[in-house]
Amino acid sequence: MDFKPILIVPPVVLGVLGFMWMTQPKEDPATPPAEIKQAVRFETVVPAPVVLGAEGFGRVTAVREWSAVSQVDGRVSEMLQGLAIGAVVEAGTLLVQVDQTDFILAISKSEANIAAAEASLNQLTRQEANSRNLMEVEQRSFDVAQAEYDRIQQLFERGTTTGTALDAAKKTLLAAENSMVNLNNALALYPSQRASAQATVALRQAELAEAQRGLANTTISAPFRGRVSSEAVETGQFVRTGTELLKLVAIDQFEVVGAFSPRDFGTLVRGALSDRFSGTGEIDATDVIGFLNEVGIGVFVTVDTANGTVRYPATLTRFRGSIDDATGTVGLAVRVDDPLMVDTTAQRPPLEIGGFVTVRLEAAPADNVITVPRAVVRQDDAGQTFVYMADAQDRLATALVTLGPVVRERVVVSEGLSDRDRVVLSDPRPPIEGLALTMIPQDGSQ
Repeated sequence: MDFKPILIVPPVVLGVLGFMWMTQPKEDPATPPAEIKQAVRFETVVPAPVVLGAEGFGRVTAVREWSAVSQVDGRVSEMLQGLAIGAVVEAGTLLVQVDQTDFILAISKSEANIAAAEASLNQLTRQEANSRNLMEVEQRSFDVAQAEYDRIQQLFERGTTTGTALDAAKKTLLAAENSMVNLNNALALYPSQRASAQATVALRQAELAEAQRGLANTTISAPFRGRVSSEAVETGQFVRTGTELLKLVAIDQFEVVGAFSPRDFGTLVRGALSDRFSGTGEIDATDVIGFLNEVGIGVFVTVDTANGTVRYPATLTRFRGSIDDATGTVGLAVRVDDPLMVDTTAQRPPLEIGGFVTVRLEAAPADNVITVPRAVVRQDDAGQTFVYMADAQDRLATALVTLGPVVRERVVVSEGLSDRDRVVLSDPRPPIEGLALTMIPQDGSQ
């Protein structure tokens, strides 16, 4: 029996069954998967007091620095015991004494010269007085000789006397007249002689003053309480005029010229203006220091230590008035009083010259201010400023905001956010409004 025709049946059956399986209708689709939520960190908006401030950096310098320069030539005969770099000396303390012997001798010599010049002037005065007294006598002698000559001349004209008698009377008259002329000439010279003698006295007195000044310059004392910053003299050393002996810096006040960013400084001023002044009137700010004091800017010098940041109250002193070409910063000088006073309560160490410190300017605190981190502020294609936030259903939303001053790493939001709004700190991907969010507080707690 031939079974070959039957062998074709199984493949045909399998093909029909496979076709039926492939063409049969599919079952209903499965339930769609649950929506995936994106985890983001957020910050709850809470209005709080805000202090607008600006920080500059600079080094501590002395307000006053004095160089002791020798004003005389001489050998150093005495010095303050323990005088060295770092020593603190009180005002009026003798620092260096130059040998006074030469100047004491010069004073004695000048005093002797003055005595001699004054004696010459007194002698000249006495001579002038004697000459004036003699002039009176000579005047009377001249008057007598003139009267005698007139009488003999009358007798000669009447022929009762001889010509010899007339010549003798004329000779006597001429002698008296010559004595008067000589005395008048001598008296005329006395004013110039007196002026010369007075000039000599003045010269000797100037020499005495110069010697006394030189004597005073041999003693070098501290003009104020300060610390020795350099010292280059020893006892027995011969010093010349103009030699620098030491330097002294005052320790009652230190100064710091803080370098401020113009942006931060301008932000502080604008914030102070908005809090203190109203309206659109113009304000004269040519006196920058007076202006900052008027708007109530607080000033502090801060230093980072192992125990934290310490603050030193300071006072505004001057404004540089220009932007530094090298750093592009604005210079503002502040003064710290009693910088070496240690405050054990505040654990504040003394402030030292040369230290790199921070100068902080602070405006008066403003209450109920909303701030957000600067990093969360964005701009859309139209240039509008916005932040991402989460709505009540924990979905991504945006809020247009109006910004105010920048406070360090945060920025003031004057419009657009309210109390208890939740600002998204993370970058949502993709940033589509309505995106489901898993909210994680800023501190990371669930």
